[in-house]
Amino acid sequence: MSEDLTKDLPSSAGEKLTQILSTVQRLDSTVERLDSRLGSLEQKVEGRLYDTRPIWEKVNTDIAELQAGQHRLTEGQQRLTEGQQRLEEGLEFFRGESRDVRTLLRDIFRRLSIFNDTLVTMQADYRDIYDRVREIERQR
Repeated sequence: MSEDLTKDLPSSAGEKLTQILSTVQRLDSTVERLDSRLGSLEQKVEGRLYDTRPIWEKVNTDIAELQAGQHRLTEGQQRLTEGQQRLEEGLEFFRGESRDVRTLLRDIFRRLSIFNDTLVTMQADYRDIYDRVREIERQR
């Protein structure tokens, strides 16, 4: 590329002008072919865009729906976690209440046992008194 291309040009002005014109015409035809190819390529791209546009619109819609569904699932999971925590707190409350009820039942059973023992003692005393009264009535 460092060589001087003007050395190859003809020496007369007419020949120079003819060579320049032919070079410009070759460049012009090359540009026209490139322009034609570019137009053809643009048409192909536009046609393919037309074919794929509904697909991309559906993909975008589906992605939006998936994101909304994922958001709903995340919210639902958070509500489930909060509900589970409340259930665990309630379960702990009922465990405490259960201990209190068992203690109360044990006290009731103990008191009932004492009551039964007292009743048995009273029945024995009643029989003893009944037997004594009968004995006294027989003696008369």
